[in-house]
Amino acid sequence: MNERDEAIIMEVRGRLRGFGEVLTSAATEAGKNITSAAAGAGRSGLDASGEWVRRVLGALPAPAAPAHEQWEFSLGALVCSHPRVPGVTAKALRSLDGIGALRFGPESVGFDGEDIPWEKVVRLQLHDAFSAMTTEALDAEIDRIRGMLPPIPGRKWAVTKVVEGLATVALAALEQASDQRLESMNVACEITYRGMLGREKALRANLFSTALLAQQMDVAYSLVATAQAKGVPVLSADPGSLDVKTVDRIRALRQRTDAVVGELQTEQGDDTAENGAAATPASG
Repeated sequence: MNERDEAIIMEVRGRLRGFGEVLTSAATEAGKNITSAAAGAGRSGLDASGEWVRRVLGALPAPAAPAHEQWEFSLGALVCSHPRVPGVTAKALRSLDGIGALRFGPESVGFDGEDIPWEKVVRLQLHDAFSAMTTEALDAEIDRIRGMLPPIPGRKWAVTKVVEGLATVALAALEQASDQRLESMNVACEITYRGMLGREKALRANLFSTALLAQQMDVAYSLVATAQAKGVPVLSADPGSLDVKTVDRIRALRQRTDAVVGELQTEQGDDTAENGAAATPASG
């Protein structure tokens, strides 16, 4: 592994560790303001290698409220914005829209590759965005990312950048909540709609889409305003509170994020070794 790759992995490790520390602090301070120390812990994991994500987030145009045209953004689009992503990789990354994507407008609304006409939507449900940040959600996203990306040049580098982008968006949402002294962030991340035969079905946003709504407040407001303009009820989140089980779960998330980054580091190291061996001519 060269120095640049090692620096990338160390940066992702630091960010994910900071991500878990912020979550743990938020959980143990349930019923109080998220401390400024938690925000500091998150920021300490961010340096130049994560700035590309923040630049993209800062440049996202805010939709009108209600939206007059389709607005969309996805995990694939985020990683495609990185200047080092080649064309062939960028095309493959568009498949990640099924893992993390948000789109809505005057005609339809949807998460993660599904679009639902407004006339079929029964209601939008608000939930605390922080509750989506679990070890199960993280594992599901990483597994699906690995499964969806074909064996293209730079695949392992791309996987690392996808994980980095996912973690940075989530951490940015948590930092924003800490700066605003918020104990929770309620966003419209569940759609109930009529499926075949009129049966009600629920579509819940995945980790990336939920974190994006929590970080992009103008987007979250526009989504709610658009629903209300279409006559779709928007239900408040259950009050609830963080309990001991939740704290344990969040501590497990921190451990899992470190383990995932360790796996990525091992994979990149193996890939580098294999490429080096292939490039070395046989002796004798």
